[in-house]
Amino acid sequence: METKNKRRLGAVLGGIALACVAGVALAAWLSSGAGTAEGASTTAVNSTITPTDRATGLYPGATTTATVTVNNPNDYPVTVASISPGSSNATPGNCPAGSVTTAGLTNPAGVIDPRGTRTYTLTAKMIADPSNNCQNQTFVLPLTASLASAAG
Repeated sequence: METKNKRRLGAVLGGIALACVAGVALAAWLSSGAGTAEGASTTAVNSTITPTDRATGLYPGATTTATVTVNNPNDYPVTVASISPGSSNATPGNCPAGSVTTAGLTNPAGVIDPRGTRTYTLTAKMIADPSNNCQNQTFVLPLTASLASAAG
């Protein structure tokens, strides 16, 4: 009987040894690691506003439209949050500043694609009593656009 017990003990110890070897083998295939990732943001580039089609036919009290193009020089899409109201500079022909104004725009529809452009229409108006020096003049109205990222 002693041989039978030795065999049993040997089988049990062999099974335990096999389980330990399998556990070590399994552990040899599993591992973990830790570390970090890095990212860098870009810097927003300011847009520009250029006249597309100037307001023509202005006379005292007249209202017409002018179109401007806003560009997006960035690598991501943007929306225009606003375009400021404009007021004309004095002209070389001595027409006083503020003789022509444009209404601003707030949240106009549309997205400007990365490195793209979009055209917007503004309402332009000449004051009711401009100087005679305002005849046959070209008016420059400074504008500012506020843009926001439209990246999803």
